[in-house]
Amino acid sequence: MLGFFKKALESRVYGLDHALLNIQLPPATLWMNMGYWKNTEDFPEACQALLDLVLEAGLGREEIDSQSVSILDVGCGCGDQSIRIASLKRGEKSSFSAGRSFSSASASASTATSWSGFDAVDNSANAAISRRTDAARFNKPPRALVDTYVGITLQASQAEIGQQRIRLHQQQNSRTQTTATDIPSQSNYHIFCADAATPSTWTGDLQTSISKMIPSSSLPSSSNPRTTWLLALDTLYHFQPSRLSILHYANTTLRASFMAFDLLLADQSSVWQRLKLRLVCLVTGAPFANFLTCEQYVQLLVEAGYDRDRVEIVDISSDVFPGVTRFLQRRIREARPFGLKLGKFRGAKTVFGWWARSGIVRGVVVVARK
Repeated sequence: MLGFFKKALESRVYGLDHALLNIQLPPATLWMNMGYWKNTEDFPEACQALLDLVLEAGLGREEIDSQSVSILDVGCGCGDQSIRIASLKRGEKSSFSAGRSFSSASASASTATSWSGFDAVDNSANAAISRRTDAARFNKPPRALVDTYVGITLQASQAEIGQQRIRLHQQQNSRTQTTATDIPSQSNYHIFCADAATPSTWTGDLQTSISKMIPSSSLPSSSNPRTTWLLALDTLYHFQPSRLSILHYANTTLRASFMAFDLLLADQSSVWQRLKLRLVCLVTGAPFANFLTCEQYVQLLVEAGYDRDRVEIVDISSDVFPGVTRFLQRRIREARPFGLKLGKFRGAKTVFGWWARSGIVRGVVVVARK
């Protein structure tokens, strides 16, 4: 009996529990999306690459040098994508680490479009280099890519830490920059806790901040050109009861274009596959009705007021689901010797692996332009 207690005590003292004392807190990053794994096996890099890919799909094809750019970011998490956006400068195409160009293509009525120009070299790169050269010649600091940013997350803890992190990032940058034009104004970058799925419930400071994005006229102004975007990175399929309210608000009130990474239901699926997906939705809380086919998704955008001919969709499933499955499998294996429990991520690994093998769910980049 004494031998048992001695062994248990030794196990406690000389085990691996102290590994927790060596983990960096707070973590350097708090990314949470499925990631774009084409050129990396690192989770934060993959998460940032997915954001960059979506930004390149939307803003990368816009002539925004003289425009005021605003972003409403729904489901912004703990501020990593907010910080990334705040760090981007105009005329620096290389800022987008994903390094992909999106060619024009309307969404097909039957399947997500596969764009031939997806891996092509961006023809605007030379122009971007020229702009950077001109800026250096006249000693002009690069202007922030996004002038006004509002992020929304449903979790109060995420909103609090996200706001703290974006403020700290801007304070650190302000000490190293010679002029305030190098970074966005602190008053123009905010993160709030709210339900992004129901704009009618937004009040207070959130409503005040968003009101700055609302154009005063439906007609474009040459004296103060501006472009507004709704950004949704790996989040809209969670929205209850559907995506329609936020899309309609973005189109009609903000007159905003739309860019997202989202999930679609494959055009061909069996009854058994749909039943399994319903069970996944039941466990995760995501409405099954949010899993639309490509054509149904386009119809939803049209219902929200967007022009079908200005909707673009590209399927990137092969660079998303296999990669995140491999990462979760590796992380679970690495955590096991230290007694770290990653129970809920085991379920996620199983689901993502199923999606990768079956193709029942497709990961897509969506752009709908005003």
